[in-house]
Amino acid sequence: MKDQMDTLLENFERQTAQLRDAQTAAAETTAQVSSPDGLVRATIDAGGSLAKLEFAPNTFERTTPAQLANTVQSLVRQGSMQVKQKIAALMAPITEGLPDLADLVDGAPSLAGLVPPIPDFVVEEAPAPRPESFEDGGSILRNEQPPVPAPKPAPKRVRPPRDEDDEPPSSWMTRGD
Repeated sequence: MKDQMDTLLENFERQTAQLRDAQTAAAETTAQVSSPDGLVRATIDAGGSLAKLEFAPNTFERTTPAQLANTVQSLVRQGSMQVKQKIAALMAPITEGLPDLADLVDGAPSLAGLVPPIPDFVVEEAPAPRPESFEDGGSILRNEQPPVPAPKPAPKRVRPPRDEDDEPPSSWMTRGD
């Protein structure tokens, strides 16, 4: 029993060190992607966010703003997917082959459902670019319905004028004008 516990403790310490190294590497993971025409280059950080965006000097002469926006979106999507795949590859060796608590201790509950499996990241097809662009008179809004008019303000309540001969209010709860 003591040998089994020593072996488990050694495995735990080894896996903890591996996890620490993998987390450090995952935090530094980036992806650099470039458009097929070489006009745009994007760097994506470990969180999947755009860290750097670069344009070739003649980018604005060779493309339209709508095409450029679609290219940037596509590159960010591709780079984010690459980062996720790299991080999953870093973590896979650590999570593979871990024994379940129920396998180690008789009558113990299974912890297998508590740790989600690392998903397979599949590159999704980018949505087709919209045929119209802002420059062509198309709407930049996703919802093509006309805007809803603002509600009309409620009319102000007007107090009737008081006669000068009226007595002042007799209660402190009534506001005098």
